[in-house]
Amino acid sequence: MKKHIVSLSIIFINILLWGFSYPYLSNHIPIHWSFSGEVDRYATKTEAMLLMLGLLIFVYAVMILAPKLEPRKKNLALFSKTYHIIVNAMLLLFSLLNLLLVLTGLGYHVPMGSFVPVLVGAILIVIGNYLPRVRSNFFIGIKNPWTLSSDTVWKKTHRFASKMFTIAGILIAINSLLPIGNNGNIAMLALILIAVFAPYVYSYVLYRQEMGFHKK
Repeated sequence: MKKHIVSLSIIFINILLWGFSYPYLSNHIPIHWSFSGEVDRYATKTEAMLLMLGLLIFVYAVMILAPKLEPRKKNLALFSKTYHIIVNAMLLLFSLLNLLLVLTGLGYHVPMGSFVPVLVGAILIVIGNYLPRVRSNFFIGIKNPWTLSSDTVWKKTHRFASKMFTIAGILIAINSLLPIGNNGNIAMLALILIAVFAPYVYSYVLYRQEMGFHKK
């Protein structure tokens, strides 16, 4: 139960945040912004609260329950601490989004176009930092036929992915501070796509090399 205390505390703090702020919130709260940073979708404060708290609870439930179906439970147990750090990092990310929405609902001007990329960059850096500790499993990490069939390919791919995620996170955070408008959002998406898909290509190359070595 101890390993769930931080996660449950994060969710509880968010419930308190919405509960205490609710009477003072605007009846309609922005919940989505376009690439240009303009609000393009609103929700009632009740809908916004239920959506954001529900998202937190959903993420926590999935991250906690899904490993019970993991075929490689022994491997998952080897990085249990790292796994919960990643879970809590994701919950903190959504918590900060909750805070920004509440502040917006209270009438404060929040430049979401700048804050969100910083949060995305931060979560990529955190995940990148812990990826090398993730052991072969079917639930978290770079999972494809090549990494799952070879521990060597898994380890090398995750070391490579760690660098890609960290570099992308830093560049996205820096990029968000530059006055380059929509081009900044396009750059952010490009960096995320490269960070995600480059390790897949790399794992295939490693697997082919490993298979070629075994055939000799």
